[in-house]
Amino acid sequence: MSSVGLFAFGSAGGSGGVDLGEAPFVVVDVETTGLSSRSDRIVEIALVRVEGGRVVDEWATLVDAGRDPGPTFVHHITADMLSGAPTFADVAGDILSRLDGAVAVAHNARFEEGFIAQEFARAGIDTAPLPAVCTLRLARQVLAAPNFQLVSCCAAYGIELHDAHTALGDTRATAQLLTRLLADAPALRFPSAPVPLPRYPRHARPRTRVTGLRKGTDGWIQSLLGKLPYSTSDADPASAEAYLAAVGDALSDGKLTGVEAKALARLAGQSGMGAQQVRDLHHRYLDGLRDAALADDILTSTEYQQLVTAARLLGEPDYFADLTAPEAETTHRTRAVKQKGQRVWCSPSVSADARDRLTRAGFVLASNLTRNVVAAVVTAADRDDAKVARARELAIPIRSDLALDDILGTTATPSPAPHQPGATGVGAEQDESRDEPTPAAAVPVPTPRRPQVVAGWYLDPSGRWTYRFWDGTGWTERASAGDGRTWSDSTGLPLWCAPTTDGLVDGQQPHTLTDQITTMQKTDLHAALLLTVRCIDAVENDARVKGHGVAPWYYERAAIILARLGDPAAEVAVLERFARQRHAPGATPARLLERLRHRQATAHA
Repeated sequence: MSSVGLFAFGSAGGSGGVDLGEAPFVVVDVETTGLSSRSDRIVEIALVRVEGGRVVDEWATLVDAGRDPGPTFVHHITADMLSGAPTFADVAGDILSRLDGAVAVAHNARFEEGFIAQEFARAGIDTAPLPAVCTLRLARQVLAAPNFQLVSCCAAYGIELHDAHTALGDTRATAQLLTRLLADAPALRFPSAPVPLPRYPRHARPRTRVTGLRKGTDGWIQSLLGKLPYSTSDADPASAEAYLAAVGDALSDGKLTGVEAKALARLAGQSGMGAQQVRDLHHRYLDGLRDAALADDILTSTEYQQLVTAARLLGEPDYFADLTAPEAETTHRTRAVKQKGQRVWCSPSVSADARDRLTRAGFVLASNLTRNVVAAVVTAADRDDAKVARARELAIPIRSDLALDDILGTTATPSPAPHQPGATGVGAEQDESRDEPTPAAAVPVPTPRRPQVVAGWYLDPSGRWTYRFWDGTGWTERASAGDGRTWSDSTGLPLWCAPTTDGLVDGQQPHTLTDQITTMQKTDLHAALLLTVRCIDAVENDARVKGHGVAPWYYERAAIILARLGDPAAEVAVLERFARQRHAPGATPARLLERLRHRQATAHA
């Protein structure tokens, strides 16, 4: 493909051509090793999608050009930054999918057109011309300015150009300029409508970068997040763990220095993370601190201050707004015996009478929301309360104070502890000396029992197959992928659990076991996997009965564990299992489906 003809430019005010109406725009910018599209190469590319005048997606990556990066003093890209970055062919699939069905936009678009056309040609990609807009040409029709460089056009509209000569910074500014120009220019008409672009696999993750990090008034982390694209694909487990460890090291002294912030920025960029992926990891880190502080349901003033400080340093000053600060200046834990009984949290607006009814029934009123709280009791006035929102995030059942019978109909006394791997057998006698209750809101508390499950095919607790045959007393070697064929498979794992046929795991709600799974991961990945798969069975059973979407946390955790075990086929299988379910609302389902697409593309590459 020649460097001419990739873009079919639209014109303002013409009578011929096609009016594309509400077609989305994708603003593109490249940083290159030089000015010649034939002899120079792209070293960075960014794409920003604009719909209805609003930015809805950002994507950017460094590109290994296979040669020196050129004028580093202009774009600040060094050879070291490009080492390990994807080639253009590696990410061509991402670029095509983002341009598909959209109008391409660039400032001085002939420059971008020439370089992208040459890179497509090198990768063997041929495509029909893309409808395009050049904001420089459009500005000449609309603006009266001394010149029409991007910085001058932005200045004419009062648009701040941050991070000039970075692909993402320039695309962000051009996206704002485009919206202003379209408002002032006659209607655009194009030679042709968008045509479907070829599908091309993605062979590598993007690599992002952060430049010009400044503490400013908002702090280091807000600066870091603002210089990354909104979102990329989910970080791989190893990179996520490395980043979390670096966060822990950086905040261990209760401070975050510029050197530490820049180290975090480098890690995020090398892992190809966007702002949302970094923010999600920060939430994971803060949730871990929270769980550790509230493990015994006692929050000291020292712990509370540590939580608040960590949240502030990570740019989330209100993250622990739902916690009740200690009234006294306690710095150590009391030795009081933990109260027995299921724990229920009540919002401040719940009446004293309702609280009395709960305590008389044997429930313990929790001061803060933790994963071992079986229900959150709220009033109609609490819909937008921060703590109620936190309860939803933790998947804690929310109950109205006008429907306490849903909770009081259960027994709140402690239940037997669940079996652990290595127990003498399914249904073995429980240790009655344990103080830990088994939360189970709105369902009768089970008594110790030997599971009486009829023989048949059930979901495989090992995670290796879709189904495994239970003979009525134990798991067999017969397994199936769900395609009608059966195989003989000895897992070598202690399949100590019986099939899960309801929404519980040994009488416990799955959300109360997340801490146990996370802890198990550190010492026994196989045991953590077994428990996670049982939780998946439980949430699917519960979803079928109640007609709601499944909680994605368990599938994501299983995928992470399987990735650590080096079993990509099983990882894809558990993600495909998630894809077949009805999904709960939120950002995680889309992230998991993107992870599935990435793993499938990797497997077929």
